[in-house]
Amino acid sequence: MTALNLWLHDELLAVGVVPAHANLALTGGNAPIHGSLTTSAGRTIVFPHSLAAEAGRDVRVEGPFRALEVQGPLDFALTGILAALLVPLADAGISVFTLSTFDTDWILVPADAAEKAADVLTAAGHTVEAR
Repeated sequence: MTALNLWLHDELLAVGVVPAHANLALTGGNAPIHGSLTTSAGRTIVFPHSLAAEAGRDVRVEGPFRALEVQGPLDFALTGILAALLVPLADAGISVFTLSTFDTDWILVPADAAEKAADVLTAAGHTVEAR
């Protein structure tokens, strides 16, 4: 895998799990990524951490996180993108929450570990720029 270019976004994000009966959309701020994913087990949402207090008692919220965005678009035929990024982070003991969009991959890391994550990825041969 060749070296990857990433952007480290400043805005703090949260991840929550929403009960099936709730109709909740937490939007606003300048979130570089936000939205929801639904499975038979429930709905997971990514939203600005500044809105976490508005989530309510029924929503379990984790965060704050900062987002690392792989500069894309990425070709669907590429392999090993996440492995090239996640292995160094795992070796450094940095937990992650990953997301993929049509064009690229995103890695959410705990906000207090974001600078360390950038250093680890740089040491692994990748480029990380503040955004």
